[in-house]
Amino acid sequence: MLNKPAPNATGQDAAWPPANGRTLIVTCMKDEGPFIVEWVAWHIAAGVTDFVVFTNDCSDGTDRILDRLDDLGVVTHLPNPALASESTYFQPAALSYAPYLRNWREADFVISMDVDEFINVRVGQGRLADLFAAAGPFDVLSMTELNHGSNQKEHFTPGWVIDQFPAHQTEQPGKWKAQRGVKSIVRLGDQVRQVRNHRPDMTEHARWLDGSARPLPLLAEDRTANGIDCRGTYELVSLDHFPLRSLDSYLVKMFRGDVVVSGKQVSQRYWRTRNQHDSTGSRFDRLRPEAERVHEDLMGDDALDGLHAEACEAHAARIRHLTSDPHFAERRDWVLANAW
Repeated sequence: MLNKPAPNATGQDAAWPPANGRTLIVTCMKDEGPFIVEWVAWHIAAGVTDFVVFTNDCSDGTDRILDRLDDLGVVTHLPNPALASESTYFQPAALSYAPYLRNWREADFVISMDVDEFINVRVGQGRLADLFAAAGPFDVLSMTELNHGSNQKEHFTPGWVIDQFPAHQTEQPGKWKAQRGVKSIVRLGDQVRQVRNHRPDMTEHARWLDGSARPLPLLAEDRTANGIDCRGTYELVSLDHFPLRSLDSYLVKMFRGDVVVSGKQVSQRYWRTRNQHDSTGSRFDRLRPEAERVHEDLMGDDALDGLHAEACEAHAARIRHLTSDPHFAERRDWVLANAW
């Protein structure tokens, strides 16, 4: 086995959380340049120790930002292995390859997630260590997404995403709108069969919890399930998701396509279902001071600071191009008229 032992089925682990434990995030990126440094800083502050980022076909400097972060020892940046086989299934290929990396072999926990998702621990100082202490031993803890809408921001402005888009969907929806996706913190060990984007496949004895540390048998019993009833799952942690950002940045996302499968464009329905602003209750205050400190340290590197500025300008240039394209201008007008 490449992976380390997991807690037993009763959770009676002699060392919980693991001493000097390492947490690895594995992710895929394409044309996310303006948003990378904030996201990395936030998760370093939260206690993530390792990042493996796979990229393909970047046009805005995302790959150069990640190369610089790799030079600084902050992330491991690799070309997506799907490129070697001319596959278009970028995320599945990356997750299949990642277990062969040293970062994975030496990790205690692994999380597959995206650059528009922020782990928001709601206990202690907002760190993963606080979550692990509050939740107790687990093999999997699945965090429920909380979608943040566009907050009626039409234009792209460089700056922190968590500041610009505070309003989000309700944490207490009715029964018929309660199903939401998850991303999972997986303790690597003999219980793990496969780590997938939303959830792993585990042995039948795995201890699986939700974001309130309640037993979550659904995902263990149904391997086709990637989401759960969100009601009551946000007590200890939420996965704050910023899938839209500004309307103009959303046009870039539509142009870029899906990071999972090449050529799959994000739809108008995607915007309508995620552009929600019912609440501002999910806050980032616990971890914010430490995240700011880490961000300042990273941006103190002149090369990284310059690459970030270039990526913001490339993003703005892409927006100018897209808004002059009748196809994308029509989509933009549709949003303003029908789902703003």
